[in-house]
Amino acid sequence: MKIVNRHRLSLITLALTAFFLSAEFVSAEKIRLALPSRSMGYLPMFVALHRGFLKDENLDIELPAMLPNIAQNALLGGEVEYNGVADSALRLAAKGAPLKSIFFSARLPNYFLMAKPNIKSVAELRGKLVAVSRFGGTTDLAARVALQSHGLDPQKDVVLIMIGLGNTRNAALIAGSVDANIANPPDNSMLKQKGFRELLFLGDAIEFPSNGFTTTERRLAENREQVKRLMRAFYRGLLFSRDNAEETVRIVEREWKLDPATAHDSYLSIMKAASRDGAASEAGLKVHVKLIQQAEKNLGDIPLSKIVDFRVLEEVRREVTR
Repeated sequence: MKIVNRHRLSLITLALTAFFLSAEFVSAEKIRLALPSRSMGYLPMFVALHRGFLKDENLDIELPAMLPNIAQNALLGGEVEYNGVADSALRLAAKGAPLKSIFFSARLPNYFLMAKPNIKSVAELRGKLVAVSRFGGTTDLAARVALQSHGLDPQKDVVLIMIGLGNTRNAALIAGSVDANIANPPDNSMLKQKGFRELLFLGDAIEFPSNGFTTTERRLAENREQVKRLMRAFYRGLLFSRDNAEETVRIVEREWKLDPATAHDSYLSIMKAASRDGAASEAGLKVHVKLIQQAEKNLGDIPLSKIVDFRVLEEVRREVTR
């Protein structure tokens, strides 16, 4: 009789455990964060996913892929709660859109100027074709900065070609259709393995933050606690990626399906540009502001408080470092 009772007790315990686990899963708050691609530049977020930091915050995150303009419209229209295209969000916020960028994965541009093996310097790109994703985007900015830093006029001395996503640009370089390309990790590592030359890490030429996340002013005002939980998960992901190289490399292997050597080299590339605390420097943000002012002549002064809001992140940092 006691054996039967113990068996029933075990079944009841298992049933209750399953119920509570199911209830925990169901109660996880679903959020949608639009990304232009699953770029390694968003490493702190992917570390937060793999290490369970988002689960610790009871957040169930969905990552729909959207082009920047679609992602911004989706955010403003309430179809997503956050997006990872802060560069274009900064421009919209400067023009009056109710958006704020709240976290940056990188303090420097996470780009590498890759070229054909026979091209040994940036100066040798004179008269050559250089691939960028889209005019006005961050790869276009990166290419122009790289060329100018080595005495070339991007308007006259080279031909910038708008080709699209990274895999398309890489294919064009490999096929010989272009002479150089602006590449993100792990593409720069894979191109080096194929014999292509890394001419420049863009972070050595200019400072501006990249791979940032944006939300609406309304969400910051009305659902600040959710924003804080997300920032805490991302900040923990940032700290982990910086302090635990070997384990982070293994995450890179799994998430992007890379061999160990490529994963390790890609991790080192990412760390060159990685943010120290999730925020962006005043100098880096002013580079974005200058570009916005050049494109929008009638905007005048753009206070940084109009385009970014790091107050929630700062609160998280104080609490995590206690």
